[in-house]
Amino acid sequence: MRLFAAVDVPDSLREALSAFQDEGDLDARWTSPEQFHVTLRFIGDVDEEQARRYETALSGVDVPPAQYIPYGLDVIPSRRSPRVLILGLERTDSMMALYNAVSEVLESEGLEPEGRTYRPHVTIARLDDARREAVHSFLQAHEEYSFDPFEADQFVLYESTLTPEGAIHEPIATYELAS
Repeated sequence: MRLFAAVDVPDSLREALSAFQDEGDLDARWTSPEQFHVTLRFIGDVDEEQARRYETALSGVDVPPAQYIPYGLDVIPSRRSPRVLILGLERTDSMMALYNAVSEVLESEGLEPEGRTYRPHVTIARLDDARREAVHSFLQAHEEYSFDPFEADQFVLYESTLTPEGAIHEPIATYELAS
């Protein structure tokens, strides 16, 4: 099983982000709006026993709802080498508290610590064949867009199945955050 923990985005944000797909002026593999989420931790491939341990451990996350503040469209890993079009998110204290709590319980069950700095985002598209200049033009044309902040009062453990058409994410468990 291939697992990750994530926060779902509100429908209003899903709709706003999916509108970019209709513009058609960027060579990209667009993410299905139903798949939009903010990954907290990618777990990877595990057997069913380990998956159950992670599922149980995540029920121990005890933090308040997290605030998510979008700062705009961006790319990763960099503007020089754009591979993924994202909606970037500020690293709020509450979001980092959730990220740290999820990481802590997963690592207590054997997940390796994250080897890179957490960069919260929503993946909008993969830019496999897009020209860098076209990506920069797209970003410039949309730099005035703003997106409403949102609050996450739960997070989800997902199973991700890779298919030729893209990944399919199925929820395994949902965890309410302390109110």
